[in-house]
Amino acid sequence: MWKSVTALALLTGLMPAPANAEEAPVAAPSLKFERALGKVDQKVAKLMGEKSQQALRLMAEAAVLSDYCAAVNLDQRRFKQEFDALAAGTDAEKRPTAEQRKFENLLSMYFGVYVGILVAEGTDRRGEFCGFAEQALKDQRPISRFWLTTSGVASTPKP
Repeated sequence: MWKSVTALALLTGLMPAPANAEEAPVAAPSLKFERALGKVDQKVAKLMGEKSQQALRLMAEAAVLSDYCAAVNLDQRRFKQEFDALAAGTDAEKRPTAEQRKFENLLSMYFGVYVGILVAEGTDRRGEFCGFAEQALKDQRPISRFWLTTSGVASTPKP
């Protein structure tokens, strides 16, 4: 997610400035644990490919933000659907049962590692991260395809 947040911040910098300066997008928060996330990214990409790695990290980011921020709601159906698809792999990746179980365990473990690092990252900075996510929703530019649209009501971080 934080890679997505950074990418979104870069993209918003390339977009024309809003007519009202008060509507300028909130800057993406910097990440203390980006190096750790990068190492996990490499291991996951090696296990399942870069596209699947990006999807797994995006799912972890969406899950953490939806847990922290009242304005962010996780699309449970889409989340489960994509997680199951990642676990199943493609027809070309059909594995024997024992190998498949091992792969699913690794997938779940790496998802948990992502969540753990992101929870550590955001624990003391919920307001900052939730503010950024809320602004993205308000601007109708959700950072994650795993977010449900909301009513646009301002929120506070979840306890």
